[in-house]
Amino acid sequence: MKRKEVDKAVDRHIRIMDMDIIEQIDEIMEDPEYKSFSKVINDALFYGLPILRNKLYGEVTLDDEQSPPPRPQINGSKLDDELFNTIVKLLKETALNVTINKSILSSIYHDLGRVNSVLQLDNDLYEKGLMSDTPDYLYEYELEGLKKLRR
Repeated sequence: MKRKEVDKAVDRHIRIMDMDIIEQIDEIMEDPEYKSFSKVINDALFYGLPILRNKLYGEVTLDDEQSPPPRPQINGSKLDDELFNTIVKLLKETALNVTINKSILSSIYHDLGRVNSVLQLDNDLYEKGLMSDTPDYLYEYELEGLKKLRR
């Protein structure tokens, strides 16, 4: 399991499958003391984790009412084939666009090399790839885009 340590804490992501639990969390978050999702989950773990641990090690038994609901099974046959076809089509289109972009950029690269030679400009930095840094405005744009994709 991946862990990201932040100031002596561990950042983990969870998927909540039970809508009743989600509604309970939303209801608790309406309380002014619980405006943070992390605080709700941390307090829930604080109160509930010892009970679960005791149940697992046989020290305490829980009623069926108190047992967590079984995790819903995801049936692959329920997934829509049309959705998968659309995803595959978009991935193929993206791969095609990347190939076209690479071809165009390679042509521009070689043309600029020839222009530099004709103009008798120093071509060493260019040929060695030392001018390949991303411009600042594109660097920031790329970073923001990657952050959005990871959310």
